[in-house]
Amino acid sequence: MPYRVDIPADREPLVHILNHVGTEKLLDTRQRMFRTIYDAPETTLTAREREGMRIMGAARTNCPICAGMRLWRDWPGFDGGEIPEEFYQNAIDCNYDWEGFTDREKLLIEYADRFERDIESINGDDVLWERMHALFTEEEIGDTNLMLGCWVGTGRVLKALGIGSVCVVPPSAETLAALRNDQLSEQPVMAAAE
Repeated sequence: MPYRVDIPADREPLVHILNHVGTEKLLDTRQRMFRTIYDAPETTLTAREREGMRIMGAARTNCPICAGMRLWRDWPGFDGGEIPEEFYQNAIDCNYDWEGFTDREKLLIEYADRFERDIESINGDDVLWERMHALFTEEEIGDTNLMLGCWVGTGRVLKALGIGSVCVVPPSAETLAALRNDQLSEQPVMAAAE
């Protein structure tokens, strides 16, 4: 798959697209959004619930770095302990019969699958929404949709610009640090729009 932007020879394509293609303010916003979503200290969605939703889209984007990342291992501050590889594979496969999923994990993976593949069917599905409201607070439903919007949107950007099977795997420590946006300060520096 060809890249649709110029990738400098000394940069990892994924890092370049995510951190250097665009205006400074919008790139800073995207980087902070990722940090907030992946760190997510305020959400009550568990690490496993978030990883179940994230990994499916990462695998579908066909980016080996994204699909190979295990946030419990690769993202300092992503709390929740080790998540077994079997969990990831069953989430990618949308294997809702796997006994290792909780009811909440299973429903979030189903929701994430539909969010990505069949968004038109979600709003009108009263049974789905009864199930969602039985297991999740409205705040958790909001967090779910914000996270999925970020992940699905970013996955589509990466596919549009040519990310695929050419990423360097395993990623270097420098690449992981750049993807985590380790350089960010806690508070954004905001200037008035011109």
